[in-house]
Amino acid sequence: MDEIIDALKIRGLDDVESHKRFMIVNGSVNADALDELRKVKGVASVHQDRAYKTQNP
Repeated sequence: MDEIIDALKIRGLDDVESHKRFMIVNGSVNADALDELRKVKGVASVHQDRAYKTQNP
């Protein structure tokens, strides 16, 4: 799993949180890099979550 995480980081994944027990890796990446993450050997799927920020009044 460490090799997979290293490969994801090389392709731009930041703020990495790994949950080895569940074989899940969370992090932040530019949306343009999602396809590159999917190409990493050992990655079964990549899901995109969106974060929203409120404006200050």
